Amino acid sequence: MSADETGRARDGRRSVTPPSPFRVDAPVATQLPGHGELILIVEDEPEFRELVHLWVTRHGWRTSIAVDGTEVIRRFEEEVPSLVLLDLNLPGMDGWQVTEWIRSVGTTPVLMVTALGAEADIVRGLVAGADDYLTKPISFPELIARITAALRRARLSAARDEDAPLEFDGLRIEPVTHRVIGDDAEVHLTPTEFRLLLTLARRQDGLVGHADLLRAVWGPTYGGETQLLRVTMRNLRAKLATATPGRTFIATEYGLGYRFLPER
Repeated sequence: MSADETGRARDGRRSVTPPSPFRVDAPVATQLPGHGELILIVEDEPEFRELVHLWVTRHGWRTSIAVDGTEVIRRFEEEVPSLVLLDLNLPGMDGWQVTEWIRSVGTTPVLMVTALGAEADIVRGLVAGADDYLTKPISFPELIARITAALRRARLSAARDEDAPLEFDGLRIEPVTHRVIGDDAEVHLTPTEFRLLLTLARRQDGLVGHADLLRAVWGPTYGGETQLLRVTMRNLRAKLATATPGRTFIATEYGLGYRFLPER
């Protein structure tokens, strides 16, 4: 039975095409919850990973992919994500170990998405540091809602903390006034040097990769200008050394990035 251009069959009845169970409608642009934040998808099952990628990108977020714990570490060195979607059954480091590593370097929200639905697994995940937990098979609209809520909580938390002064052994950083005070004197920094120091200090003890640091300090179009970063870092270190003699605040991880050292 064929239908004409009005959508009616030749016998006069309306022809209706059943919806595909795999259809993913693109959301209206004005309703996109994402604003280009990076979501790291950690999943070793290709078909499910592709579906998650499709839903996440169509709702306004960027994605990066990791299939095991080692790759998670590499992705964090390239650019720290705004949120991690994490499976637990991974080769090598399992999801709980990956969560513990993420918590050791920062506060990136972790949403576990896994087939392990026992209460003991959920409790273990939350104790390890996960912010939320979804059990497969999942509802993709619910996944988008959970991502949106987790990012909103992270933004609110960051907004509360971003104005508070940072106090370290031999150094005080005041984000609001852009003042930096050492043991012996105030440190007079350029705006770029101040952003560089503040970015590292807010991720104390965590490794910040070259590209991630360039984007955070200079803007999203930067990433490969390592010479610019090295020169600015050299100037910043010289000024800090003058104000707090004998104290090293920033360590170099050769070939990777830099790490702020909060204690002597």
